[in-house]
Amino acid sequence: MMEQAMMKAVVLRAFGEPEVLEYADVIRPEPGPGEVLVEICCCGVCHLDLILRKGMRSRVKPPRIMGHELAGTVSAVGEGVRDFAPGDRVASFNFQACGECEDCRRGRPSLCRQTQGDIGQTRDGGYAQYACLRQGNLVKLPEGMPFEHACFGACVFAPPYKAIRHVGRIRAGQWVVITGASGGLGLAAIQIVRALGARSIAITGSQGKVDALRAAGADEVVVSPDGAFGEEVRRLTGGRGVDLVVELIGSPTFDGAMRSLAPGGRCAVIGELHGTPVNINLGLLILKEWEIKGVQSADREELVEVLGFMHEHGIVPTVWRKLPLSQAAQAHHLLGDRSVIGRILLVP
Repeated sequence: MMEQAMMKAVVLRAFGEPEVLEYADVIRPEPGPGEVLVEICCCGVCHLDLILRKGMRSRVKPPRIMGHELAGTVSAVGEGVRDFAPGDRVASFNFQACGECEDCRRGRPSLCRQTQGDIGQTRDGGYAQYACLRQGNLVKLPEGMPFEHACFGACVFAPPYKAIRHVGRIRAGQWVVITGASGGLGLAAIQIVRALGARSIAITGSQGKVDALRAAGADEVVVSPDGAFGEEVRRLTGGRGVDLVVELIGSPTFDGAMRSLAPGGRCAVIGELHGTPVNINLGLLILKEWEIKGVQSADREELVEVLGFMHEHGIVPTVWRKLPLSQAAQAHHLLGDRSVIGRILLVP
């Protein structure tokens, strides 16, 4: 009997605090029909990972290998795989729409509720040396794009990219407010705004993060622990307000976001950290002709567009710290403490 190949992985065997993450030897998966075996180069640690580890998403059933922000090299392919071959450099997005439901047929795959291959939730992910993924979850990298940049394309850059390019329709010279600006998505938004020749106002609750936000390219930084930054934003924009708010915090900053908008302004809501209902002045919504829209992550075509934009404009994700895979629990502690500026990267 042939001996099974092994690999190192971080396994979630039970829900709880970071210490439940077990660094262990596990059997290396083999690709079945339509699957691709990826040798992981790096995997980002996402706030969603912390939620999943605590058991707050019922789709995860331990044991599970988490991690959906991954990039690496194709090691082997299963039967029927035509788009990828060993040696291809790839990145992932963490769901594959079914392609058949009403939302998919009307061109809204991000709304599909029959998704397949949800990496790190219903399928093992990138906290490992290898991951076996559906071919529909992968895209090839632009020539010369580093793995450390590409792994953040879908989860970190795609939502603010969609918010700024497609919801905000931002052009050179326009103003954009970014709440929660010191996180990975906020720093990505600052870089995207700058690449388009527009101007950003970064909102943070910590004076200690001001210098880092300016270094990342923010034109203005407003320290607002209570979320009441609307008047200061209006002062900075000569009383007009901004063309777009990229809302990454949600209910605690939503009133400030509305007070920041210029007539005809847009608010793209990507994050909601508290789940608290908000109030909207419908009279102002009508008179100002504001637009408010929710934004999710990328589908396959959108990820290709995002990676191309990042590579073309030389956008470099802000990696706060690289840690070996064995220190995944420490990465969860650091992210949970909210001291991180940018992202944490796990390297097998």
